[in-house]
Amino acid sequence: MKYSKVALILSWGVILACLLWIHPWKGADAHVKLGMQFTGGIDMMVAFKGNVHQEDVRNALYAGGVQQAAVVAYQDKPGVAMFSIKVKARKGQDEKDSTSQIKQITDALKSLDAKAASDHRLDLNTESVGAIVDTWMKANPLGVQGDETALRLAYEPWVDKVIKAREKASPMSDYNQLPSDLPGSLRASLEKDYRLGNLTILKNESFSPSISGEWTWKTLSAVGWALVAILVYVLFRFTLSFSVGGIVALIHDVLMALGLFVLFGFEFSVPVVASFLILIGYSMADTIVVFDRIRENSHKPEYRRVDIVKLVDDSINQTLSRTILTSMSVLFVAVCLFVWGGHALRDLAFPLVVGVITGTYSSIFIASPVVVFLDHQFGGKEKLKQHA
Repeated sequence: MKYSKVALILSWGVILACLLWIHPWKGADAHVKLGMQFTGGIDMMVAFKGNVHQEDVRNALYAGGVQQAAVVAYQDKPGVAMFSIKVKARKGQDEKDSTSQIKQITDALKSLDAKAASDHRLDLNTESVGAIVDTWMKANPLGVQGDETALRLAYEPWVDKVIKAREKASPMSDYNQLPSDLPGSLRASLEKDYRLGNLTILKNESFSPSISGEWTWKTLSAVGWALVAILVYVLFRFTLSFSVGGIVALIHDVLMALGLFVLFGFEFSVPVVASFLILIGYSMADTIVVFDRIRENSHKPEYRRVDIVKLVDDSINQTLSRTILTSMSVLFVAVCLFVWGGHALRDLAFPLVVGVITGTYSSIFIASPVVVFLDHQFGGKEKLKQHA
């Protein structure tokens, strides 16, 4: 309790500074990055083999008629440049419009392939599964006997293998990267009909504005129900002062994680919201461990005549070792996800890293001081013991 006032000023000061920078009261103009799941639009991840820069991609999209694209560069492995491309949906945009826009984006990106002008074969790295199946069914290099169903059953498994090899290479740069057990006739067919371009599409998702609104409502409902369930449980299990302390700590942890998440420029998506729900659960679990020890100690004879501050201090010290050991083990996992999980898991892992740290911190410096304050103001230790 000695440093509780300093801790309260410091942590709530950081939260206030983050909120002033975010400007949440400005609505759509706030400094918050929302994923395509919430705003609607196209979310693509592409990879180029060779020396392709972010500005090259932007210029190609602009020249191809996609002026509103947001392009972010990633470096995943040497010699391969990866880019996230996001285009917000227009008002009234439907699935047909999205399909047309995806084709427009892909065609614009293909213009960055210098060899396309001299080699007019189709590009195996961007060809769709269905198109390869149709090509093989038409040419029938394996000489399969039977109707269309028999041909499809014969060629689809081989196409799946080719696509998996393509995804592993991202993009494929040599025909030797084709599956080793691919029949010679199919390999010869691919080498004859397809060239290996420098572009591959790693992810291709579109979200209509109507679906995005539904996802936003469902996500907010999940967060709301989680908070209500925790509030009801804590009210039922502990006294009112414990409940208020737990909820204040929970709000502190969520606001701290949200503020830092936005401040560092991460983007909200549905998986990120799931990580915030995990944060809420972890924070409350850590707080309840401390609260439970306070309640147990309050019934012991040696604590009957001591001040509530000593009761809380001793209880925190008795659980501190367990709290640190548990938190460190979870923190190691979250940090590993953040550092080595790649860009796909970085947004998801950041709230967990912050949540583990702030959850441990708030159990000691936020929740417990609030309990002490409320007990001094409205209860007294005897009342705490009576209702705990």
